[in-house]
Amino acid sequence: MKDSRAVPVRDLISGINPALSELVAAAKEIKVLNRLLDSTLSQPLRSHVQVASIHGDRIVIQCDSPVWSARARLLVPRLLESVNRERTRAPIQRIQVITRPEAPTRSAPTPRRNLLSKQTRRLLENVAAEIDNPRLKRTLYRLAKRDP
Repeated sequence: MKDSRAVPVRDLISGINPALSELVAAAKEIKVLNRLLDSTLSQPLRSHVQVASIHGDRIVIQCDSPVWSARARLLVPRLLESVNRERTRAPIQRIQVITRPEAPTRSAPTPRRNLLSKQTRRLLENVAAEIDNPRLKRTLYRLAKRDP
């Protein structure tokens, strides 16, 4: 029978699961680097820039728009210096600045109006002429007279 005891979260992230431990360590490092960015950058740039990932000796910084990316690129040398001054691990050699992709916007579909051909209009009028039900007759005539 399988052991179904609950495992405390502390045990999950404390080293029992190496992949999860690496993920938690990377998230902590990104958090530290984001705080460092906040202390290094001035407003309004600070609120439009964040660390997206760390890949070996490279940090990827993500900006809200191309304008903020351009401003951040101008500050890369200063950022590299700040990061390497505070970092205890291997030095960062490169900072890559990217622009956050825009979320696709969905526009409401324009309602399509169904167009009736002349032949269909004539058919509706002929059917309406043969129908005894007055409500259905009026509806079919009204439908046949709709503007194209």
